[in-house]
Amino acid sequence: MLEPKLPEELRDEMLEEQVTAAIEAGLDVEGCRFYGEDMPDLTGERIEFSGCHFEKCTFPKYASERLVLVDCVLDGCDLTGMVFARATLQRVAFRRCRMTGAQFTEAVLMNVSFVQCGLDYASFAETKAQHLLMEDCALKECGIFRFRWQDWVLRHCVLRQAEIQETSLRGLDVTGCDIDGITVDLTAVRGLRVTRDQAMLLSALLGLVIADP
Repeated sequence: MLEPKLPEELRDEMLEEQVTAAIEAGLDVEGCRFYGEDMPDLTGERIEFSGCHFEKCTFPKYASERLVLVDCVLDGCDLTGMVFARATLQRVAFRRCRMTGAQFTEAVLMNVSFVQCGLDYASFAETKAQHLLMEDCALKECGIFRFRWQDWVLRHCVLRQAEIQETSLRGLDVTGCDIDGITVDLTAVRGLRVTRDQAMLLSALLGLVIADP
């Protein structure tokens, strides 16, 4: 996995001012540091951030389609309910972010990491991911539908009551995760790496009856 490449020196800027100026000029927002700022409403707008650091920023529930983040770090931000519709994220790190109910719809994630993030009730639908890390994250009751991935690592995540459909999990390792109450279809579960206890749980969900010897 490739980490975000931030410039050695970042400019401290006001988020709304930079976004407004970039949209008016048809340019990207580059090399900025934003602290404690609120992202303005981007409905109907396309915006790209490159080499930016966001700390304790708040993002609106709805964002523009085709939001682009390249070489960005988001630390301690609130992205509750944010919609990443057709977004492109490349070398992006989310750290200690609140992302309850975030929606990744038809998005592309490349070299993206979520560490200690709250992703309960989030959804990943028709999304493609390559080199994806989720570590120490809460993903309770999240929805994963038609999710296409390559090199997806899950470490110490909570996936209770998660629903995974029409998504191949072949080669994915969830042995260190809590998958109590997870719902998967037969297509999804094939090739999934689990512990013995998790295998018993999944067999019950798939309607198997295990007889005592």
